[in-house]
Amino acid sequence: AFCRRKSTRLTAVVGGLVMALAMLFASFANELHQVVISYGFMFGIGCGMVRETSVLMVSQYFKRKRQNVEIIASMGAGLGLTMFTNLLNELITAVGWRHGLQAISAMLASLFFIGMFYRSASLYHPQRRAILHLKDMSKKKGKDKNKIENKPPYFDFTTLRLKSLQVILLCTSLSSFGAYSPIIYFVPMAVAEGLGDRAIMLQTFMGLGMTAGSIGFGCIVVSRSKQCVISRQYLLQTSIFGIGISILALSSVQG
Repeated sequence: AFCRRKSTRLTAVVGGLVMALAMLFASFANELHQVVISYGFMFGIGCGMVRETSVLMVSQYFKRKRQNVEIIASMGAGLGLTMFTNLLNELITAVGWRHGLQAISAMLASLFFIGMFYRSASLYHPQRRAILHLKDMSKKKGKDKNKIENKPPYFDFTTLRLKSLQVILLCTSLSSFGAYSPIIYFVPMAVAEGLGDRAIMLQTFMGLGMTAGSIGFGCIVVSRSKQCVISRQYLLQTSIFGIGISILALSSVQG
């Protein structure tokens, strides 16, 4: 709703600034609640703003090949886990966790400048001049006097009344809880098992596995084979079931 009322560019710029400042504030924290507020709360808000604006820009520029582009975008989670796991480990080992987080905040500041390059896809529409001419004519005729009143609200919860959406949100929250739990607890569990520095390598391979899974399963979803037609709902259920089985198998691994 904020992107519709203001602009996608402004939302991305603010989100990148919030992420960089949150990471910078976390580097100066002396208490646990300060880390929770800066890194857990503020950083999460900024990350959500940057992520959603990137999804909106992809949907604006890619209409026909949107699914293929989203496969490439989904690879970012695995690649980011692989790169930043090793990067954080090297920075914290070399300069300490405070200066390491400050270095990460300097890199996150690039999101502030990248967001400035966001431009609406309508600027490249082949009939852009005709659209601008119609807007100018409507303004002259006074048709936009009630434009402020017709703006969408900042917070619109009317869609949450749909039963189907409530079920989807519940299933998504439960599956996300199971999918992202290994990312958070994998390294501490590996260190407790006595793996030491090899725990970083395990999380690196986890990121590579996420990247390979995004490519492979994305190609299965996008492919339109006439010989084998499987509903995307069943494919989603199969992937969630596979995540549950892999986590259950991971808990039984010893040594």
